[in-house]
Amino acid sequence: MKALPLFSLLVALTLGAAPNTGLKPVWEDDFNAKELDPKKWSVGGSARIVDGKLQLEVTPKDKAGFWNGSSANSSGRFSHGQGYFEASIRAIQSKNRGWTNFGIRNQDMSKSPSASFSFTFSGADRIEPNLHLVEETGSQRLVPKERVIAMDGGKSYKKFLTYGLQWNATSYIWYVEGRQVHKLSRPIPKEPMYIEFYQSLPEGGLLKDFMNPKLGPEPLQIDWVKVFKIP
Repeated sequence: MKALPLFSLLVALTLGAAPNTGLKPVWEDDFNAKELDPKKWSVGGSARIVDGKLQLEVTPKDKAGFWNGSSANSSGRFSHGQGYFEASIRAIQSKNRGWTNFGIRNQDMSKSPSASFSFTFSGADRIEPNLHLVEETGSQRLVPKERVIAMDGGKSYKKFLTYGLQWNATSYIWYVEGRQVHKLSRPIPKEPMYIEFYQSLPEGGLLKDFMNPKLGPEPLQIDWVKVFKIP
């Protein structure tokens, strides 16, 4: 894994205009229906709507300690070019239960340049920005030197926060609650990107801290997701 110099992992930045100020909304889902809209989402595992929230659940397999993840993405249903993508998310609290992602990515990751960039949530306020970039020289995952975004103890899993991803003609930018927390200037794809939420588990789905299927990991919850067009 390649570590980069820290550009702007500073949640204490002075709050300026919201990143969606002046941008045109082009797509959204507030998850107030009884079921996920199949015209908007493709679902894997147990991703479902509960009380107006999209939940990415972790469900038990037949053998104790082994679990299935889940996912929801807009591949083949909605994608968008340069713009601002944001979601209201309550992150996971438990450690050692895998990791969950909110991200956007190109459909074809074999082209150069192509990209997938995201927030990764791995429990207990551990939240990281990630960029998977494919160039002529190959594929690389880029993370800041100070990988974890500074959070106010427990804030990320006690309440819903707004996480934003923006890509424009020159940069990839990550936001938390309207504040820029990371920025990278790298080659920019020409193809549109789709939205993805997914739960990743260790190989085989073994979670040693969750042997009891009745006491499984809590879900990641998403209250809404919105997409804005850059003029």
